[in-house]
Amino acid sequence: MQDPHVAAAAAVAAARLRSGRRALRAVDYLRVSTEEQAKGYGIASSGKKTAGYISQKDWEHVGTFADEGVSGALESRQRPELRRLMEQAWNVPRPFDIVVVNEGRAIGRTGRAFWRWVWELQEIGIFVAVVKRDYDNSTPEGESKMRKDADYAEDEREIIRERTQGGIQEKAENGGYTGGKVPYGYRVRAGRLVLDECREGRDCAAKHEACALRRGRRLYVALRDWGQAAVVLNTEGHTRRDGGPWGGQSLRQQVLSPIVLEARQVFRGSGGVKRDHDGRPVNGDPVVIPLPPVFTPAEVEELRAATKHPVRTLQKARVYTLSGRIVSPCGKRYIGGGAILRTKAYRCQGRSKAYVGAPTCSCPYLAADLVEEQTWRRVRMLLGDADRLRTMAGCQSEAAAGQCDGSGERRVELDRQIRIHRQAVAIALGVAAKEVAARDLCLKESEKAVERQIAPLQAELDVLLDSRRELKARLAESDLARERSAQLVELAATVHRMWNHLPLERQKELMAELEVEVTFLGSPRRGRNGQPCALAAWFTERHLLVPLLTDEGWTIIEPMITHRPRGVSPRLVMTGILYKARTGTSWSALPDLFGCPSTLRTYAARWRETGFWENAVRALAAAESTPLPASPEMQTRIGCSIEPRNLLSSEQRGSLSTSPLPDHGMGRAFRFRAELEPLF
Repeated sequence: MQDPHVAAAAAVAAARLRSGRRALRAVDYLRVSTEEQAKGYGIASSGKKTAGYISQKDWEHVGTFADEGVSGALESRQRPELRRLMEQAWNVPRPFDIVVVNEGRAIGRTGRAFWRWVWELQEIGIFVAVVKRDYDNSTPEGESKMRKDADYAEDEREIIRERTQGGIQEKAENGGYTGGKVPYGYRVRAGRLVLDECREGRDCAAKHEACALRRGRRLYVALRDWGQAAVVLNTEGHTRRDGGPWGGQSLRQQVLSPIVLEARQVFRGSGGVKRDHDGRPVNGDPVVIPLPPVFTPAEVEELRAATKHPVRTLQKARVYTLSGRIVSPCGKRYIGGGAILRTKAYRCQGRSKAYVGAPTCSCPYLAADLVEEQTWRRVRMLLGDADRLRTMAGCQSEAAAGQCDGSGERRVELDRQIRIHRQAVAIALGVAAKEVAARDLCLKESEKAVERQIAPLQAELDVLLDSRRELKARLAESDLARERSAQLVELAATVHRMWNHLPLERQKELMAELEVEVTFLGSPRRGRNGQPCALAAWFTERHLLVPLLTDEGWTIIEPMITHRPRGVSPRLVMTGILYKARTGTSWSALPDLFGCPSTLRTYAARWRETGFWENAVRALAAAESTPLPASPEMQTRIGCSIEPRNLLSSEQRGSLSTSPLPDHGMGRAFRFRAELEPLF
């Protein structure tokens, strides 16, 4: 195998030989970042410089690659045009001989990234020219100059880094501020971290960070609840560093920060510090920088003791009865997705990345209450219908019972006839044997003669035996059908008696026992992450009907309006909102006559917040009203595996059973699969 260094040298030599025979084919690569665009430096400016340089060298300009508004921190594969340039560079024959850039920063913010790119191209026989430095590596002299420049840049970088790191190390050892994010509760003064608090002897109306930490500690020790402590802190005017209100988690994070509790900061003490092969920090040993304490030692101990025994408020976990049982459009499964805007919802597993860079799906979120209610209702209706269950299970006991009427008498008669025929065969066999013996025949002929004489009687006996076997099979089938039918009838009765108001936990158990699988026929309806209509929810929570807005009704509620829409009739807005509630139409699909949907949506929310909406609807209570539209039935196919005996045993074992189930319904176990088609 050829050595890669030899191959690279050969490629460079061949490229230089070609360049000596004809003009080089040049492409230029242009890049400006978003910041440079804001300052007025565009692609056109860099393009003029590279094009002029190519013309000056008498090279043939064969193409341009430009990444506009792309950060130099991105890798080459993350920049579309640079990636395309590198892909074409590997084509054979090579489509160009040299790449021209205005400056090395076009490739990367660091010199190391630029030179690595230059040497990669040179290994495949493609040169690089830099306009600002006025050199290229298409000749040995130019390559030598570029390598010296690269070595000088690397040496300069190391010198600057060592000086910088040494200065920072010395500053840390002297207890100074080494840069980076200032811990909450502190500020920088004279190159050191000091407490952010009021100076002694001065009246100060400002809210300082150290004061907020001390107040937050006292509140938590008293309330034992970070959320409540944050609420009080916000009402007193304390804010986070970014000006936002405190939350329980953010307050806990700052008050219990190791820097605050231990009053010290460790420089180069984290796992991200660059280390050598022996594990020692490359740029200096860790330094502990003492800080002014926010809390006294006694206050720290009091806080630690309080956090060891917090007041726990148990929150009941949400129950998802169909988690993992709904097939999503992408082929994955829907699982319980927590709360989305305080609403229980299902999300598709395909939305989570299986690995870094893995594709994700765009399956919509599902409102959990709707899909769970409709699925449970359809399953309960099936299990409560004994006739439907018998049809699906294939045990039509009535037909089998009708066919077996009088089977008992028929079996007794068959047994009697079989007994008589067996006696007749035995007698005929004896008589025939005596007659044949008198003929003085050989043994084989004697046996055949006897068989011929008793053959008619034996044939009649065989017919009777076949009839009895057939009858026994029919009776067994009938008994099995009756047994299964009894189980299904008992199951249906149990469903009617005990499954009307089951809690979600029990519904989830039954869905698992039934192995329920829900499949959407077509894509599920897209909503705002599974959130139900807030307007419909408002009427549902208050058990109110949707009123019709008449002229008389408008005269009643018009004086109540708190916020009047600009440029549109408030009555038209009110009518449009009521129309949306009455029909269940989505905001975006409302008729154009009501105006802009976003305006209606805005005032629906604003009027509910100000109280006008509730006052207006209750004032219209005497007017003609209509109920909310029923939730549209989702077009789903539901599959379930039904094993009646298992379900009955489950109910008998469960705490929901108020009386023992009769044993006569508990026969042999059987199982069948039921498919519920959508209700079109």
